[in-house]
Amino acid sequence: MIDSLPTAVTLRVEFKADHKEPLKDRDLAMAALCLANAQGGTLYLGIEDNGAVTGLHPTRDRRKNLAAVIAEGTTPPLAVSVECLELNDLAVLQIDVPVAQGTVFSRDGRCQIRSLDQQGKPFCRPASAVDVMRRSHQQLELDWSAEPLLTATLDDLNPAERQRLRTMVRTYKGDPTLLELSDSELDGALGLVGSDGQGTQRPTAAGLLLLGHEAAIRRCIPGHECGFQVLQGTDVRINHFWRSPLLALVEQIEQRIDPLLTEQELDVGLFRVPVPNLSKRAFREAFINALAHRDYTRLAAVHVTWQLGEQLVISNPGGFVRGVSIDTLLTTPPRSRNLALADALKRIGLAERTGRGVDRIYQELLEAGRAAPNYGQSSLDDVVLQLSTQPANLKLVALWQRQQRLSGEPLGLLSLLLLHTLHEQRRLTNAQLAESLHRDESTIRRHLEQLVEADLVAAQGQGRGRSYTLSKQVYQAFDQEAGYQRQTALTPEEIDQRILELARQREVLRRRDLIQALGLEGNQATHALQRLCKRGALIPEGVGKGRTYRLPPAV
Repeated sequence: MIDSLPTAVTLRVEFKADHKEPLKDRDLAMAALCLANAQGGTLYLGIEDNGAVTGLHPTRDRRKNLAAVIAEGTTPPLAVSVECLELNDLAVLQIDVPVAQGTVFSRDGRCQIRSLDQQGKPFCRPASAVDVMRRSHQQLELDWSAEPLLTATLDDLNPAERQRLRTMVRTYKGDPTLLELSDSELDGALGLVGSDGQGTQRPTAAGLLLLGHEAAIRRCIPGHECGFQVLQGTDVRINHFWRSPLLALVEQIEQRIDPLLTEQELDVGLFRVPVPNLSKRAFREAFINALAHRDYTRLAAVHVTWQLGEQLVISNPGGFVRGVSIDTLLTTPPRSRNLALADALKRIGLAERTGRGVDRIYQELLEAGRAAPNYGQSSLDDVVLQLSTQPANLKLVALWQRQQRLSGEPLGLLSLLLLHTLHEQRRLTNAQLAESLHRDESTIRRHLEQLVEADLVAAQGQGRGRSYTLSKQVYQAFDQEAGYQRQTALTPEEIDQRILELARQREVLRRRDLIQALGLEGNQATHALQRLCKRGALIPEGVGKGRTYRLPPAV
């Protein structure tokens, strides 16, 4: 017996009716492989498209092994798990579908993939040959950037770009052994050329992107393009698009970024510390990541948009590769969609050679007293990174600087992330912080106690119930001393209880209700609602600003 079921289809949730007529085995297999060829998900048999639960057809044999039916109807065989759920005397089959390794077809050679239509509604569409290639690229089964381009020749490589590459190796302290190589040795060492099926040496995709003449890049890699836009309010101050080779493109973008950089100055003891509106190191890492990991098979540009005084946004075509998500960006091993291209950029010195460029982006922003990088607008098709360029919190920067002087070393990234998470969610236990940051509890506990000793975090309670908030001096740096007083009085459990009590009094609950009725701050209300929805204590309905919450139906 269950309390509730999803009420709407999504990219990862599909409904199939079964009440009027039993769904055919081949249609069930197609619905499952459609999910598997995208992000995986859950297929519910016995629910109408509008979310109404109508149950299974009376003639359906519940003893039939539908997992085996789906495996038999797909190639390679798709392994799913099936569970029978009971809701108000109606039976529904829940079929959990994993993300496929490679691409799954039906036994008769058909293939579908889950997508969104122009209105943002999910549907299953036929998969094309490009979809199959793109999926292999996405799942790191095929390194497109290492493939020799059959429509290119060595004459398409520009000697001037090779000289630019050598200059960049010196400037950015790349791999010095590259400077000792001849042109042909350099191209081979970086994977910029390769042999085709007839043994002819041709530029690889990575080679043409780094060293190619622009006309050759346009001809062979038409998806490559980069746009740069600067907005002041609603006015467009700069709007450029390029199809230049990547090394020239990096220089062109940085030349246009430099005049827009400003600095705040902070006096710390006898020293004056400059705090820029945009860290060039963080920007370069983010921009190089966008160029290195984008999907070049798509006819779409990398976009760099700077809303002056607000934020800089970098977006690139192609979602996260297999094994990477917003939640695991800082913990998953480095992975690249274009391995040869990414490796060449690292050896040139443009990208973090340890593969931890995202860590550097986070550290640069948090050390400058700004919000953490935001990947929340990313989707299945695009990675979108928002970097705050609002004025830095100089009180916070001064606090970090004083702590560095006292301890002899700067705060590490994990400590900064803990402080940032506590600022957003206010009060959390060690276990909750470990879950939020995807780290083990012993590591989190060790860093927390160090922050307590440094008077950056305050602790209450003992054992597993011990909870943590920012200390009074950190709240003062945020000009939120009243918030400190509230956090010392309320635990997360007490906040959750107050929200549920409010939900019982109202038919629907909105985020603003928590802010107005309970005095919670915006981020605190958001995280509390997410916490309660994850536990099933509240059910979300709708999206965006119109999202509401309600209690689950009574059993």
